[in-house]
This record gives sequence, C-alpha cells and structure tokens, in this order.
Amino acid sequence: MDKASLLSDAVSYINELKAKVEDLAAQQVQVEREFKKVKTEVADTTADNQSATTSVEQIRTANNSESGGLEVEVKIVGSDAMIRVQSDNSNYPAARLMDALRDLELPVYHASMSSVNHLMLQDVVIRAPDGFSTEDGLKAALLARFA
Repeated sequence: MDKASLLSDAVSYINELKAKVEDLAAQQVQVEREFKKVKTEVADTTADNQSATTSVEQIRTANNSESGGLEVEVKIVGSDAMIRVQSDNSNYPAARLMDALRDLELPVYHASMSSVNHLMLQDVVIRAPDGFSTEDGLKAALLARFA
C-alpha cells in the first residue's frame, strides 16, 4: 500500500468517526429530552396519586438550607414504608440516607440505588414504627436528618 492510499484510508476513517460522534451526540440529546419528559410524567403521576413528594423549593423553605435538588417520596402500606430519594450524586447521598435511617432506628428490609447522569435514585423499604404512622411525619423526620 502506498502512502497516498494509506492517507486516503486514514482520512476516510477519521470522517467516519466524526460522523459517529455527531450521531452519538444527537442520540444523547434525545435521551436527555426523553429522561426529562419521563421525570416530568412521573412527577405529575406522583402528584396525581397524592403521595408525599416534596419539591426542592418546599425542602429549602422547610429547612432554610440549600439542599441542591433533593426530592423525597414516602408511601406507607400497612406496617412497611417505601422511601424514594432523588438527589444530586454528590456528598455521598446513599451514606447520608442510611445515616438518617440509622438515627431514626428504622430497620431496612430492602435498599437499592442507581446513578444516572449525576442523579442518584434510592429506593428503601423499611418497617415503619408506631411513631411514624403518617407519610408526612416520616418524611419530615427524614428530611430533618438527611439535609
């Protein structure tokens, strides 16, 4: 293979890679749009179900602190409670949630977490003690210790 053919092939390959980068960037933008749309739909559905979701502004007002994108949802079913926390993936949110649960002496049956684009999603199932018979009471206790 002569130098001209080698350079021609290299230029073609670089152009193919540039096209792939552009396609992937377009796909990323589309995925981010879909993620925001799903997040909005989930928030709307949650609000329709009258769950105990707290918006960022409500948390800041209640705690007079900059929590930076924290959303907490609590649902109590029988003697169990499902806690869903959505926050920025900074300052070890999983450890902070587990510390809050430990401080409240709430036994954890199941915990899972996912990180997507600097966003931490945590789901925890606990046994709700008698002192926390309402979703708002449990949510307020968690927020007081989490933030």
